[in-house]
Amino acid sequence: MRIAGSGFVAMNRKVLVVDIDEVSQEQCARVLRDCACQVTVANSDAVALAFIENGDFNLVLLDFRLGTRFGSDLPAALRQAKRGVNIVLMVEGVGMPTPQHPLRLCGYPLLTKPLKIEDLRQVLEGSPAAIATPMPSAAASPSALEFGGLVGVSERMKKIHRLISKVALQRHSVLIMGESGTGKELVARAIHKSGPWKNEPFVAVDCGSLPAALIESELFGHVKGAFTGAAQSRQGLLASAGAGTVFLDEIGELPVELQSRLLRSLQEHEIRPVGSNTPVRFEARIVAATNQDLEAAIKRGTFRKDLFFRLNVVSIKIPPLRDRKEDIPELARHFLARFSTEKTVPQISDEALGRLMSYDWPGNVRELENCIQHAVSLGSGPFIQTQDLPSTMLYHLARKSASRADLSTLQALEQQAIRQALQATGGDRVRAARLLGIGKTTIYRKLKEYGIEMGAAEASG
Repeated sequence: MRIAGSGFVAMNRKVLVVDIDEVSQEQCARVLRDCACQVTVANSDAVALAFIENGDFNLVLLDFRLGTRFGSDLPAALRQAKRGVNIVLMVEGVGMPTPQHPLRLCGYPLLTKPLKIEDLRQVLEGSPAAIATPMPSAAASPSALEFGGLVGVSERMKKIHRLISKVALQRHSVLIMGESGTGKELVARAIHKSGPWKNEPFVAVDCGSLPAALIESELFGHVKGAFTGAAQSRQGLLASAGAGTVFLDEIGELPVELQSRLLRSLQEHEIRPVGSNTPVRFEARIVAATNQDLEAAIKRGTFRKDLFFRLNVVSIKIPPLRDRKEDIPELARHFLARFSTEKTVPQISDEALGRLMSYDWPGNVRELENCIQHAVSLGSGPFIQTQDLPSTMLYHLARKSASRADLSTLQALEQQAIRQALQATGGDRVRAARLLGIGKTTIYRKLKEYGIEMGAAEASG
């Protein structure tokens, strides 16, 4: 059967559409029915599994956003319930043309919504062998220790990995927050590399390092003669990313007057080069990052509230390394493998690892990386020893240890003084406090803090 005017040969396939969005469900079903397909819709994994088990479907169109089970469990469960069923994943394309077809994620073909008949043609007219997809293997899945360049086994990092997997397949803006050195650009690159547009450009822009006089031209481009020295037209960094990702690092440093231009570009998906009256289509997804408190910057008037909301569609907060110290051993081994020039990668001695675990890492992962590189360059033999670590780090650890020792000594002296005062006053806490020159409330608190029993103190007197 051929649909008039479309050049499309219908296959009379039975298709199950699994989507949580009713509007999207109806749109997909309408396009499929126009292709003479028999369509059934489901809005949850449980309903989808029930249909699969009791029906004879040729194809399942599965929305990526369908809960946390989407990335692995639901496709696997559908294939297990009906062996041989073909699964195609759907992602939001925000009106953009889908890149080279067929895209794939974990071995599954990928279509961009809203669906178009010409895109479905490759799926529906293809042979079953052409669209059959293998089950994702363990070898193809991201390592539990490393995900898109991000190394970590802590629950906080696993949560970030899961969030990246979800946002990577959508075109929404993402705001990454975290201290300097926590790996904000690595997160941005992981988002880019985990999505269907990974073969498109990734353009990183450091908003804090661009000269104020040139930043507008760098971001939006300019035409020939737009200003003194503009000898030729130049494409801006935003346009150069195409359908890929623009990473705006240190977005809080962007001058306020340019924030309004960026906001308009994000709202209208257009940019206007300096000196030009002709808008240029802007397709890239924006991922921004900052180590500043943007809400505080809004109150100070140095950051626009509307731009903050436009960027903060999805936010990812990266914890400092001091709050995920269980990741330090894996990170250290990762950097050892990177910097070692020997065939056998050195190990870290227990004593040196103890020093790494005791340090607070104000420079976060970047400081740990520099520390391991320093140790590899100075060390010799199969183990990294304590003396191979940077002297500045060992100095701070020594001071920290000394401070704790001093505190312990002072606490011991304080306990001794309180006991002696109680003995001298026969256990009279008020007189003991007066003798020590402290208040009654203070001595009660100290007695409780140090666990000094009044009976024992009086008896000893």
